[in-house]
Amino acid sequence: MAKEFNLEAHNRDRGGAQHEMGDIEIENRFYGCKRRKTIATWVKPEKEEVGVVIREDRGQPYMVVPLDHYLFLMAMVQEKI
Repeated sequence: MAKEFNLEAHNRDRGGAQHEMGDIEIENRFYGCKRRKTIATWVKPEKEEVGVVIREDRGQPYMVVPLDHYLFLMAMVQEKI
C-alpha cells in the first residue's frame, strides 16, 4: 500500500526472519505488523472519528488510524504527492 503513495517500502520479515528493527520499513522508519482474526471493537474508530487515541495507565498514548490515512499523511510530509 505504501508504494501506491510513492513511498519507499520494504517487507523486512519475509519468511519469519524477524528483522531486529521491525517487520516493515517505510521511508526509513520501521513498524511492527500484528494480525488477528478480529480486533477489539474499542480500538476501532466509530461515529465520525478519523482515529482512536489509546494508552495504558500512565503510559504513552498511541494513535490508531486506517493505514491508508496514515500513508497519505506520511506522503504529504515527504512531499511525495
